[in-house]
Amino acid sequence: MGLNVVDPGDFKDLQVKEVSCSQALSLSGLESDYSLNPYRGCSHGCLYCYAPCVINESREWGSFVDVKRNIPNVLAKELKTKTKGSVRLGSVTDPYQEVEKLYQLTRMCLLQLKKAKAHVIIQTKSDLVTRDIDLFTEMDVDVGMTVTSMNNEFRDRFEPGTPTIEERLSALKKMNDSGVNTWAFIGPLIPGENDDIIQLEELVESLNAVGVYELYLDKLNMRDGIWSRFEQVLDEDRVNRYREIYSQRNRYFQERKERLQKLGKIIF
Repeated sequence: MGLNVVDPGDFKDLQVKEVSCSQALSLSGLESDYSLNPYRGCSHGCLYCYAPCVINESREWGSFVDVKRNIPNVLAKELKTKTKGSVRLGSVTDPYQEVEKLYQLTRMCLLQLKKAKAHVIIQTKSDLVTRDIDLFTEMDVDVGMTVTSMNNEFRDRFEPGTPTIEERLSALKKMNDSGVNTWAFIGPLIPGENDDIIQLEELVESLNAVGVYELYLDKLNMRDGIWSRFEQVLDEDRVNRYREIYSQRNRYFQERKERLQKLGKIIF
């Protein structure tokens, strides 16, 4: 398959490029056997994302997406030869970001995984995930939604390309009402931004209200490159405060976990 550059006008300021891949499944250490990422890059552009560090990507995160057009076919071949195991979609990209509406690579991969009867774990920030409920109800799948705050101002600053919090909660309710196993990821907690304990309790209660009771709470993974992105939106005092909390490994995060565990099943 040759390379083809999609008209940038289709996705506003996003640079979208079609590419070929030689591998679909990679070994994973994220509580699954394999990782599957139909895209390289992510239009969500989250400032705290560690993916650029993991995949050694130097391009501005959030400005580009490489579309692995042949990945469904590559996956189909690999599923015939690899040892059967669980597959995580969305370890270094969101499988339901904006370009998925056009390319539907995630859906095509799900069809292959369904055929192979694989256990699938999905993590996303997009309500587009509800499009595939028809597949989820016939698969061994757990769908996780990242919801970092009830405040859309936080979303605008730190997750500029993502759906609203209300859209994510609505998607979780729709999936739960359809019998799909769901969970939620609350994180990363950023001191002075989305870590207020009262607001976190409200968030947990909102997730419980739409049927989500398995919740994962996490602090920010401050890999190289993330500090510079944070310095673009946080003042120096706040950046230094977070450096202090992160480096000292004190009870700051543990105290929030213990408080929230009273409201639901919290896994740190």
